[in-house]
Amino acid sequence: MVRFLVYVLFLLMAFTSVYATEPLEKSALFTQEQQNYLAGKKTLVICVDPKWRPYEWIDERGIYRGIGADYFHLFVKNIPLHVQLYRTKNWAQSIDAIKQKKCDVLPMVGITKEREKFLNFTSSYFFTPYVVATTNDKSFIEDFSQKIDKKYAVIRHSAVIDSLTQHYGKMNFVPVDTVADGLRLVENGDVFGFINTAKVISYFIQEHSLDTLKIDAKLPFGYSLAVATRKDEPLLRDIFQRAIEKVDKQQLKNIRKKWYAVVLDERPDYTLVYEVLAVFFMIFLALLYRANILRKANRELEKKVYAKTRALQKLNAELEQKVQERTKELKYQAYYDQLTSLPNRTLFGDRLHLALEKAKRSQKSVALFFIDLDMFKQINDSLGHHVGDEVLKIVAARLLKSVRSEDTLARLGGDEFTLILEDVYHTQEAVSVAKKMLQVSKEPIIIQRHTLYISLSIGIAFFPQDATSAEDLLKNADAAMYKAKEGGRNRFEFYSHEVGEVAYEKMLLQSKLRVAIEQEDFEVFYQPQIDLLQKKIVGFEALVRWRDSSGKIISPAEFLPLAEETGCIVEIDSIVMKKALFQMAQWRENKLFEGHISLNLAAKELSSEIHLENIMQELEKNGLPPSALELEITESDIMRNPERAIKKLEEIHSLGIRISIDDFGTGYSSLAYLKRFPIDKLKIDQSFVRDIPEDEEGCGIVKAVIALGKTLGMTLIAEGVEQEAQKNFLLENGCSMVQGYYYAKPLCASDAEYYLQAFSKNKNFN
Repeated sequence: MVRFLVYVLFLLMAFTSVYATEPLEKSALFTQEQQNYLAGKKTLVICVDPKWRPYEWIDERGIYRGIGADYFHLFVKNIPLHVQLYRTKNWAQSIDAIKQKKCDVLPMVGITKEREKFLNFTSSYFFTPYVVATTNDKSFIEDFSQKIDKKYAVIRHSAVIDSLTQHYGKMNFVPVDTVADGLRLVENGDVFGFINTAKVISYFIQEHSLDTLKIDAKLPFGYSLAVATRKDEPLLRDIFQRAIEKVDKQQLKNIRKKWYAVVLDERPDYTLVYEVLAVFFMIFLALLYRANILRKANRELEKKVYAKTRALQKLNAELEQKVQERTKELKYQAYYDQLTSLPNRTLFGDRLHLALEKAKRSQKSVALFFIDLDMFKQINDSLGHHVGDEVLKIVAARLLKSVRSEDTLARLGGDEFTLILEDVYHTQEAVSVAKKMLQVSKEPIIIQRHTLYISLSIGIAFFPQDATSAEDLLKNADAAMYKAKEGGRNRFEFYSHEVGEVAYEKMLLQSKLRVAIEQEDFEVFYQPQIDLLQKKIVGFEALVRWRDSSGKIISPAEFLPLAEETGCIVEIDSIVMKKALFQMAQWRENKLFEGHISLNLAAKELSSEIHLENIMQELEKNGLPPSALELEITESDIMRNPERAIKKLEEIHSLGIRISIDDFGTGYSSLAYLKRFPIDKLKIDQSFVRDIPEDEEGCGIVKAVIALGKTLGMTLIAEGVEQEAQKNFLLENGCSMVQGYYYAKPLCASDAEYYLQAFSKNKNFN
């Protein structure tokens, strides 16, 4: 309770303004000469460090606060002068102010030889050592003299600089105005450390929760703090020296209690305590002696038990290892083919059932391949089974390299293999894998000086399109494989559905698409377009995604061809445009993005007057200028009717909307037409970008497109940039605008917004 009352008393003292003190009567403490000086002086002007917490600072009400303020309050209460504060922004300004005679006294200042040239100091009333603040990842500084080659932040014109220079000679300092500036440089890695006192640094770290910083070293010298007066006021220095000497020492201790929570120890009589401790010590020695006797007797027993235990543990470990090895061997024999090391029929069956159950939950497709080696029986009959076995091992290894690690390639027996391909979104994925298998099988096989050529027949069936059970799926894939053999071998075939079933699936998708359009079940994803020279996001391409009622995202490759075929593409693009322009307006309003949004323009929309009117209405409704919109049309769509396309594109361009040719280089456009189109930008197709810079033909095409675009005065952008080498090639050859997975995949609106914020903070983004 007493400690609490003392603390409250000191808090009340802290809120008392030092410089609001009324002038006191003359004190008998001073000589007649000093009293005459004080009578003529009347007002004392002080300068302080406004941001040196907790030693001294100026609070938001303009009051002088801190340890120095409390000390100074004690000193001036015996000096009959009115104290006035001269306001400065930082310590450097305070030093300049006393040099320019704008103030008389520095209440709390470090004593240095350099400052003694223009200041008179009282005796030091406070000392605190210097410490070094660094980041947590740095090792502890055991000897600071070994670290003087590092760069350190210090307060401008502070005593730290003079002290360090005196002790260590020339050092690399970065002067700062405030403690906050110094610690910020440390946190950002611009300097190795910041030098000041432990109280200042720890106070700031705790107040601002800087958990990445620490106090790393204590220097063997520090601040000797005193009251300093101008050199031309020697009497004023003597007055303060006399006032300091007459201060009650208990009051000085009270200030230390307030700021450091140090409570003076009382010294009670510990005689009785010592006697009790002595008795307990004797008892302890007796118990220790007895324990030692018992320990010796027990030690021999422990040794015997330990030796027996170690022998049993070793035996047990050997048995466990043998059991594990045997279990692993039996498990391998049960689930893996001994010849090829591929999963056998048992493991294949388990994984197929698991794959189908997973596909049911995720509503994705599974492709099952049934693979048979053509004319393999002739190899066994003519060269023997040992050669046939080697062929099977080589073929298995090659097939395994042509599939993904998550796919299951198994050997059912003989020359029959199967492949479980999960998470299939489109038939083309299965086609790609089948072609790769056929290609690797064409490579010659050399065994015992025999050069053999093997081909494959592959049958493919899909779950759930072709079958809903594992047994039926395997049966249908097997049937498709025989169809491939009947078709001439060395090929793949899909399990055939009846035409009516195919039409039904198409009709079902079309029906779902209509419902999705009515409910606007489409999301817009955004892929950034980046100018490498400006290091700036200049645009976003808006890309459509369809999320059905189950939450599954349907690939655009599945529904966009049907949408174009049925004419639904115009309505889908209208939904995308409305959502994308609204998002663009939100970003502009929040000052996140000032570039443009790119929308795809289908061939049917190019001839639609209504669509163009909708575009202008949406721009006006969202408060966007036409320059904020860029329309992308494919080269092949333009060349369907170039004369009509020129007329329509000129109409769009005259409104201020920019136009870009998408997939340039794939549509065989005529240069005679190309120079007539009102085109702002050429988009180099990703099929050309994909293989640069390794593919010489692709490099030549890209260079030609860049040269053509520059000749026609068009902006160039390359899509499908996924590697740094591609980016560097494009930049070196004059195409500075890119988009692709190297920078970002298509992003939902919230992720795109986060990407914008992250990009704006990192100007070195490449």
